[in-house]
Amino acid sequence: MITDSARTTQIEIMKPALFNLPNEIKTVAIINRATYQRDSVPFQYLNVNKIQTDTLVKYRALSNNCVDALSGFFEKEGYFGKVKNYRDSLSVIYPKNETGVVTPEKLFQNTKSDIFIFLDHFKFNVIAMYGFNDVVLNGAALSWAIAIKTDTVSYLYNQMDTLAYEATDFPLNLNDHAKLNLLVNNSSEYLGRFFGSKIIPTWLMVERLYYKSNNQNMLLAEKYALNNEWLKAAEIWNMQSKNKNPRMAAKACYNMALACEMEGKLDNAIDWLVQSHSMLKVNNEEHKEICKRYITVLALRKKEIERLAHQVRSN
Repeated sequence: MITDSARTTQIEIMKPALFNLPNEIKTVAIINRATYQRDSVPFQYLNVNKIQTDTLVKYRALSNNCVDALSGFFEKEGYFGKVKNYRDSLSVIYPKNETGVVTPEKLFQNTKSDIFIFLDHFKFNVIAMYGFNDVVLNGAALSWAIAIKTDTVSYLYNQMDTLAYEATDFPLNLNDHAKLNLLVNNSSEYLGRFFGSKIIPTWLMVERLYYKSNNQNMLLAEKYALNNEWLKAAEIWNMQSKNKNPRMAAKACYNMALACEMEGKLDNAIDWLVQSHSMLKVNNEEHKEICKRYITVLALRKKEIERLAHQVRSN
């Protein structure tokens, strides 16, 4: 079957944010409000079938670590002109010279910020399972609120995720506080950075499929592609798309779609996939499905690029 020669490679693409931020949004402020709900809650986890408590793991520290990671992500990406991380400081929400909770208008005025991001809920559910597959699962439940100076509506985002740590890539022994602490802090940092990728457009690594072949020309094209020399690879795949062997031609056409995506020519990529889809007349159902899935991915990618046009800022 042609699909026996399918392989995957990683490419970097820019993913759009959840919503468009006006260009005048220059300063972001971050506040951790989750500590007021969970600071007194002891950290418990399920170690095999036994509920255990680690009094040294504090939700206040973990949630602050999460907003620190979010702040660091924004600073690294440089999307905002200024990043203000207030962590769990009460003085921003309850200033000494104000009575009651400060209004949103006052909050923006006092902090000279354009957008506020609040971490309102932060909870981990850690489960350690040992046996055939040693794994620790961390079921994370976070809630964020976003307020924008120029918008009368506040936005809520519930971040639910399950992070898996395997014995091969993480030291599993939750009876050891240091290792449990490493695991939950790693989770906190990851979740903060991941949420940041929902707020601003971000470069992310994704997988794409391509077809291998022992044909010398195809091997050379693969070498070019894996070295990000897509135009050189495309020259070879374009020639091989006319190969009299329909399997070889179908592979080359599919790979041409990947080259076109990398060059930003998504409509051409879809055309190549349609051509590859129709080349094999028998025993090609799996290949057809692969082509259909990639066409769906590219259709979604076209919509993402349209959104990115309103989000990417020029320095």
